[in-house]
Amino acid sequence: MASHMDTSIVDRAAELRAHLNRHSHQYYVLSSPTITDAEYDALFQELSALEEKHPELITPDSPTLRVGSDLASDFAKTPHVRPVLSLSNAFSREDLQAWEARNQRLAPGSVFTYVVEPKFDGLTLVLRYENGVLEQAATRGNGEVGDLVTANARTIGSVPLRIPVEGGPAPPDILVVRCEVLFTKDAFVALNRERIEDGEPAYINARNTASGSLKQKNARLTAKRDLTAFAYDVMFPDEFVPGDRFERLDWLQSAGFMIPPDVQLLSTLDEVVARVNWWADIRDTLPFEIDGVVIKIADNAQAERLGVVGKDPRGSIAFKFPSKEATTVLEHVEPQIGRTGRITPTAHLKPVFVGGVTVSNATLHNYDQIEQLDLRTGDTITIKRSGDVIPYVVGPLKELRSGDEIPIVPPMQCPISGDLLIKKKDGVDLFCPNPQCSERILRRVMFFASKEGLDIEGLGSSTAHSLITSGLIKDEADLYTLKKEELLKLEGFADKKAVELLASIDRARNRSPEKLLAALGINGVGAVTARLLLSRFSIEELMATAEKTMSINREAAPSLLGEQTQLSTLLLHKVHLKDPVAASLKQLNTDDEKLTTSLGGLLTTVKPLLELDGIGPTMVEELFAWFKEDANRELIIKLQDMGVSFERQSSRTNSQILQGKTFVITGTLEGFTRSQARARIEANGGKVTGSVSGKTDYLLAGEKAGSKLTKARKLGVEVLGVADWEKLLNSD
Repeated sequence: MASHMDTSIVDRAAELRAHLNRHSHQYYVLSSPTITDAEYDALFQELSALEEKHPELITPDSPTLRVGSDLASDFAKTPHVRPVLSLSNAFSREDLQAWEARNQRLAPGSVFTYVVEPKFDGLTLVLRYENGVLEQAATRGNGEVGDLVTANARTIGSVPLRIPVEGGPAPPDILVVRCEVLFTKDAFVALNRERIEDGEPAYINARNTASGSLKQKNARLTAKRDLTAFAYDVMFPDEFVPGDRFERLDWLQSAGFMIPPDVQLLSTLDEVVARVNWWADIRDTLPFEIDGVVIKIADNAQAERLGVVGKDPRGSIAFKFPSKEATTVLEHVEPQIGRTGRITPTAHLKPVFVGGVTVSNATLHNYDQIEQLDLRTGDTITIKRSGDVIPYVVGPLKELRSGDEIPIVPPMQCPISGDLLIKKKDGVDLFCPNPQCSERILRRVMFFASKEGLDIEGLGSSTAHSLITSGLIKDEADLYTLKKEELLKLEGFADKKAVELLASIDRARNRSPEKLLAALGINGVGAVTARLLLSRFSIEELMATAEKTMSINREAAPSLLGEQTQLSTLLLHKVHLKDPVAASLKQLNTDDEKLTTSLGGLLTTVKPLLELDGIGPTMVEELFAWFKEDANRELIIKLQDMGVSFERQSSRTNSQILQGKTFVITGTLEGFTRSQARARIEANGGKVTGSVSGKTDYLLAGEKAGSKLTKARKLGVEVLGVADWEKLLNSD
């Protein structure tokens, strides 16, 4: 122990830590190093040697921790001391004026001043200091709970491990600071240069790379990334730091944090707009990426009194810059085949840098759009990144045409199977009609294995392609027939990889029924809709209903609108489903007895489906069109033969596990509408009320939870997320 050690060693280690932390602050935050790199390295090596010989000397603020640890982390979760809120957006001067006017109505007589700072294109990091030492760092997560990334955050040079720096203000016992983590442009270029030299592909998006870097399981990998952290807010406490947000930034800087540059305190909205325009003008010359400007009411007490709307504080707003555009050359258009057979044209471009990323592909919705835009191969075109998402084609610059451009002709045949492409009635999309098209099978298998599906680790595009081309699988169910000796014959498969893939496939056998149904890739049927369907119907009932409906539709259609009549067209005539069937049929103005009987049977058959929240005629048609295919019905049977179950847990649904419990629901729930959640609570014996009180047992809270969440916390009511709630429902 240190108490048995020569005190001169203890003192020297403390002195070295202090020196190195001070020099790190000078280097990373102030950009004014006071010693050379060689001198810093010598001090660092001396401290490393002392800590290696005497591990008990290592403290949480030791600069040696910045190199990262070899220990892996599974990122435990931690609740935030306060919700990490997002901001509402403004896109024009008028939006800012409306924001100010609303605040003045809510706080009549108030005079506002504003803090204006750059809006970094990075990710949130929440730092917790205890007695001046960095003890915890967490990502934003869902705003209420974040991932612990403390070891990784310690590797970021601009994150102080101990505060304050020399001469800085003494911190409170507990201090929680909100930061933004990002790559500078130079750091991102340097990282990609190194990757290319190592024979690895360059990263495309700086923000996504920063996020991935911060969430590495091995902190040594994070340490190799030159990340920067800007501190811009104190989340806790309020009373210990200045009440003016502009002064808070000064306080943070004095304590040792790097803060956003060129922040200004302004008195009028006209000054704010001028400052926004200034940031927009210099945006491309900045050493980091920004996607807008943040405007805050300077007086924190004023801002707090204005309150929160959903997850957006009224006292702050983000002014988003206009989407970025660039011009480039359209080199060619390639048809891509989706799992449903839909053909999507993809524009391949001469690579161009726009919105912080290098773009070589762009979105085209269909070939009708190509005709409407009059796009041609070889055109100089304008592309736009709206909201910093996948770019899309705005149109060609026809005045730049040389005459060598080539018109783009829609394909007649599937480029993979050779089948003639079809268009659905009144549709604009082309489809490959062959369910056995190898590309369709590949896309279906990839979706089946994706995170939206059954989350089968190790089953990516190349592996799925090998399995299909080798003939080992012809559909999703064949995954469960794979054997290790078969996999070992494929290129790239060693014993470990084969065993891990088979284990992952086997684990997927036990996914929930709704995950399985959603994984089949039926148009519009995600996890929410699948859960809703299986709460009322078994998979066999769905297939039987589909078969009966198709039979009725075949009888009704010829008499009404012709043989191509779609089910949704018939159902849309019957919007008043609560009326008696006979009365509804009068809307058709027909005396055809056979037609009346057929449509009456149609409505009776599908009425239970249409009464489900969120299920409409188009969804019913998509569902039944999928079940109409023999191959799809056979797939269901094959999966069941492999031990995969679609069976809904009716015994649990009809239990009284929540008997006597009172719930309040708030916010947007992931995977459920509020009415669906209410129905499930009541089906299990619980009661749902509209307001939180001392008699409330649980608050079921989703995104944008507001005052009910605050009140629940004050009253000590247990707050459940969707995952916690489902555990409660499934508990013994």
